[in-house]
This record gives sequence, structure tokens and C-alpha cells, in this order.
Amino acid sequence: MSNLNNNRLNILDLPDEILCLIIEKLNMVDVFYSLVNVNQRFNRLVFDSLYIHHLNMRTIMNINSSYDQTSLIDPKVLSRICKKIIPGIHSHVHKLTVEEYSMKQILLASNYPPLYSLSLINFQAETLYEYLIDNLILRDLLAKQIRHLNIDMKKTREQSSITVSKIFELILSLCKNLTVLNSCDMFPTRKRVIQTLYMLRGNYTPSALTKLKINVPSLTDCLCLLDGPLVCLSTLIINVLCIYHSDILEARDPTKKLPNLKCFSFTSFGHTYEYDNLIVPLLCRMINLEELKLYLLVRRMDSTYIDGYQLYDQFLIYMTQLKKFTFYIKTEVSFQTVRFELPTNEDIQRSFIGRRYPRVTSYANTQSVPFDGVCHIYSLPYGF
Repeated sequence: MSNLNNNRLNILDLPDEILCLIIEKLNMVDVFYSLVNVNQRFNRLVFDSLYIHHLNMRTIMNINSSYDQTSLIDPKVLSRICKKIIPGIHSHVHKLTVEEYSMKQILLASNYPPLYSLSLINFQAETLYEYLIDNLILRDLLAKQIRHLNIDMKKTREQSSITVSKIFELILSLCKNLTVLNSCDMFPTRKRVIQTLYMLRGNYTPSALTKLKINVPSLTDCLCLLDGPLVCLSTLIINVLCIYHSDILEARDPTKKLPNLKCFSFTSFGHTYEYDNLIVPLLCRMINLEELKLYLLVRRMDSTYIDGYQLYDQFLIYMTQLKKFTFYIKTEVSFQTVRFELPTNEDIQRSFIGRRYPRVTSYANTQSVPFDGVCHIYSLPYGF
């Protein structure tokens, strides 16, 4: 901030095109502090609707730490912005990004009639939960205006917490008009895992949410989302830590169709033996899917590699609306009671011919200890 302020005189003579590029590269706190009221020309550029449309008050531009980041905003600068600048631009703000240390003052500075998108960045989970319970301005904004919500919470030593799950539950019940939600998956190093098993209680209110990005601990949590309150969901981008069989799944209908789902991105970095029993039946329910993205690490006993024939015959044949299929699937095979010859890499390649697959690469290896065979198949260009 100070560097820009010290160099204000050096940029007075720059053309508008260069100044616009400078403004785009800075956060709006720096811009307001350093360029407002330098002259009328600067004011005209800074208050252009292009920049005010999304009022980004984030000061931490590079989130490198997984755990803690402290806001860089000076309290005096924040006070000046809230008192002198925001009241003059509040009616032009459609999207707002705020951090934990500045949100309260920014929301108190004015109302924001056209605001529909809110991003809450760099929050402690406990602090955000208190705001959602006690801050009447935030609650009113979420209940009446916000349709798009992005949440980023500081990561703790625990991957998931009860508080994080309570925040998700509270948002679904409070935000009546919410259609798009990114819940703790804004930055690669800051993913928070959210348990959703509470939805099994059945006393939830159906949500208007159409797009959700989330991380959950198990496939059971994923099914609770799909079979629970998210009846309007058309896009689900989900990372699942573990895929295993649970007794909870016995009470669910594994054949119930999901006709509203159009885009499904499923990533799991944990190895699973339940591909055939749990993943395939789930995909068969998505009869109107237009875009599918899979990242799976599969282990099989006394079986063969997953190939193009199996993908098509098991679930792709039912996805008649599918337009895009991106995947990486690794199969690790072990023989215990039977032994047979595994397909070669050439066999795997041939299995994708004539099925309208994207360009596919494979690598099969029968010399991979401790498994009898390992096969990688993935679409190109590589999408992960």
C-alpha cells in the first residue's frame, strides 16, 4: 500500500489504459487509499462501474498458508473507506468480498440494494458461526438478497469440525434465495471438510440451491446431499475423502433417479474397493447428466482393469444427454482365489474406440508390487 502511495506522482502522467491495468492488479483497499482524491481523472477511473460492480475488500491476495492469515488492512484506512467512500458507491455494488476483520464495519457503512453475491474470506469458523447467529445485518442480507455465496475458513489441525458443519446447515436454512454456494473450497490449501449426515433426520427444508462446491468425509455424506434437501441441484462439484460401505446406506433407495443433475464432478484421493457396489449405481441414477468429471483410485480383488467397455456398459450407456466426460481412473488389481491374464495396454486403448470417448491415454503395468497389475486411464487434455 505504501509503495503505491509514495509513487503517486510518478503515475500521474500515465495513459488511462495503463492506469486501468494497475487498478485491476491491486485490491480495492490499496486503490481507495492511494488513488482517490488525487485528481478528478483518478476518481473517474477508480469509481468506474467496472471496478465498483465487484467491491473486493480482500487484502490477502496470495493465500499460501493452510492455517492462519492475518488481515493487512489498517484500521484507520478501513474507517476512512467506510465513512468517506462506501456511502457514495453502495448503490453500484453487485458483488462484495470481505474478510473477517473488516466485514462488520463494511456492512455497517451502508446498505447495498443491488448486492447478490457475497464472498466471506479468511474467517475463523467459530467467529463466522457467531456472526451468522447474532449479526442481524448479515442475517438479513443472506435471507433476503444473497443468491451467490462463497465461504473460506481458516484451516485448523482438524480436517472437519462440528462448527463447520453447523455453519453449512445454518446457511441452507437461512439463505432462502441462495442458488450458488462454494462451501470452503475456494483455495487449494484451505479446503474444509463438512459432514452432512444431519440431513438424514429428515426435518430439513428443501433448498433452492442449484450449484454446490463442497468437500465431505465420505460417500455417505455425498448421498445425503443428493437425496436430502437439495432437490433443485443441477451442478455438484464434490471431493470425497473416503468411499466405503456404511450401514446408513441400507435405508436408502440406490435406484432413485436424479433427473435434475446436469453436471457432476466427483474427486476422491482415497483408495476404494467399492467402485462396483457404490460408485457405479450412483452414476446410473444421473440419467440427464450433460457433464461428468471423475477422479478415482480403485482397488479390485480377482477382477480386471476398468476400461472403455466397462465404463460404457456400466453407466455411460444410460447418460444419453452426456456432452463432456473428463476422467482419471487408476485400477489396482490383486489375485487371491483366481488368476488370469490381464489386458495389455493395447487392449485398454482398443476398448475406447467407437464409443464417442474423448482422446484417451492409458498405461498398464503387471510388474507393480504389491499388486498383480495397475492400470491408469485418463482423458486428454488432462483435467486434474
